[in-house]
Amino acid sequence: MAALEQLGFIGLGNMGGAIARRLLRAGFPLTVYDVVREKMQPLLDEGAAAAAAPDEVAMRSTIVMASLQSADVEEVALGKSGISEADRAGLLFVDLSSTTAELAVKVASTLRQRGIEMLDSPVSGADIGATNGNLTLFVGGSYEAFQRALPVLQIVGRTVTYLGKNGNGQLGKIINEMMQTFSQLAIYEGLQLAEKMGLDLKMFARAVSAGCAQSWRLDELVDAVFNRGESNFRLNLRPGRTGRAIDMAAAVGLALSGAEAAHRIFADHSWEIVIDFEGSNIITPIKKQPS
Repeated sequence: MAALEQLGFIGLGNMGGAIARRLLRAGFPLTVYDVVREKMQPLLDEGAAAAAAPDEVAMRSTIVMASLQSADVEEVALGKSGISEADRAGLLFVDLSSTTAELAVKVASTLRQRGIEMLDSPVSGADIGATNGNLTLFVGGSYEAFQRALPVLQIVGRTVTYLGKNGNGQLGKIINEMMQTFSQLAIYEGLQLAEKMGLDLKMFARAVSAGCAQSWRLDELVDAVFNRGESNFRLNLRPGRTGRAIDMAAAVGLALSGAEAAHRIFADHSWEIVIDFEGSNIITPIKKQPS
């Protein structure tokens, strides 16, 4: 039964801390670890147990989850005092971090040699989704491990989808990010045109969010402006989100013309565009200086 699983959680940043809190409040016994002790304290105050290293989390758990920077995943899983050093029969590791398919396969293969199954399960939905349990999870690994973890993952995410073997979760997340950049570009350019044509940006955004241009990011914008009373909304134009997909496509001989065009546009801007709904204008982004 899922209620009998002893959970561990490693990495308590904005996303990880919110996910860990949901699991703790759902009634699961929880052991936590973060290199920054202060990030553990709010969960300890709510009844979680503390560990001094990832292997200690693993020893106390039947399922260990992690939300880490990509550069830290291999060390936490396979390094000194890592999860792989725990002698814990039947342990399952669920990596919620966004990395690469290659790294997911490498870590999963090494852990499997030591009797530990792994799911790569990157998430989409931002910090608010982590708090509300409205994340989308892309899951790769064995189907048996997926079925075992599913009751736990359904507390974390609204949509939990099994995509097949290890690495496929990461592939799904990378493609999702590429597709999301198109929606952000459409919002940016659509609002630019609406501004030039003299339309009220606030009312225009509300109108198109109810039509076929609706997207998750546009819904977030409308909620921020109409329900939370925010006067500014920020769009993050991140070249990495298109660049990873373009590289992946090139490796299999596929040209993604739309992604390549979006990548050129994003690479020419700063990471942030501010839409000022109070002044009904879009603040011109700062161009990046040549390196």
